[in-house]
Amino acid sequence: MVAVGAAAAVLGLLAIGHYAFWSRRLHQPVRDDGIVRAETRDGWRLALGTRRPRGKERRPPVLMVHGLSSNRWALDAGVEGFSLAAHLAAEGFRTFTLDLRGHGDSREGPVGARPWTFDHYLNEDVPAALDAIRRETGEAQVLWVGHSLGAVLGLVSCQVYPDRIAGIVAIAAPMNWDVGGRVAGYVKRGALVDGRFNRTLARMVAPWAGLAHPPAADLAINGRNVDPAVFRRLLANGIENVSGPLFLQLSEWVTRDVCRSADGQRDYRAGLSGCRQPALFVAAPLDRLAPPEVVRAAFDAWGGPRTYAEFGRAAGHSADYGHTDLLVGRKAATEVYPVVSDWLAARSAMVDDPER
Repeated sequence: MVAVGAAAAVLGLLAIGHYAFWSRRLHQPVRDDGIVRAETRDGWRLALGTRRPRGKERRPPVLMVHGLSSNRWALDAGVEGFSLAAHLAAEGFRTFTLDLRGHGDSREGPVGARPWTFDHYLNEDVPAALDAIRRETGEAQVLWVGHSLGAVLGLVSCQVYPDRIAGIVAIAAPMNWDVGGRVAGYVKRGALVDGRFNRTLARMVAPWAGLAHPPAADLAINGRNVDPAVFRRLLANGIENVSGPLFLQLSEWVTRDVCRSADGQRDYRAGLSGCRQPALFVAAPLDRLAPPEVVRAAFDAWGGPRTYAEFGRAAGHSADYGHTDLLVGRKAATEVYPVVSDWLAARSAMVDDPER
């Protein structure tokens, strides 16, 4: 027993050393122009990383929101050439990349703060971010760019705050689910996949990113379409834990094919038809979380002007994209980013010139 205990202690020390070494070695902070703070009504102090426009400024500013178990690093990577926010700034947009509560630089909550649901993001974080951007720029509206759950949050925010959002780019937004599919199968395993240790696990495996492609990982990213050096830094800097109540809420969505508030009173999917903002829906053939048919379902339900874009070999792109490599894929900067910025530029022109 003594030998077993000693071995366990040694393994524990090695694991701690491994985590500390690679967290430091792969640390790659966002290279934005500073942080704007937003105070929520329930006491959270949120961070919005901002980039100033290079050249003539376009209006309105762009609010960018990350997905589940992520932070703003995914949309504004510290690795040169892999930042969608930097690309948009180069095209003349003032960008604000939000860390939702408990993520990235938004870890300052009130004493005794409880874990959160999707509805806390919607009812507290979003209005705080919108007000902070208005305070900073004088603009009452934003153009929204969201990835995954951040895209879902944007589509729902268009329903709740219609006068504050001028248009939305929804990248890989899942609002429908196959209750018998792979995602539902993983979710039904409960505590084994609830995401409460995602940040630690991601940093532990980061040194070997790209060497293997297990099916579970393929749900969230086509690792074959990501440079290993970028992949390693994504895992070391861009991954966060998942709140327990949020996981339970999303579990219901996935296993019952619903998209609604935690109290069941509001059907977010039903509200899509009432939206009037222009929207760009982005999909990828190898996306297992938001496959093209799922993105198409939201596209078909949308009530405003809409555009659909899919990134894969069939459309002449360098690779079939997956879920997160739409942001950090090898050629995302030359294949995905320009489509997003061109669409936003067209909406920006419409805002500046109402007659157009």
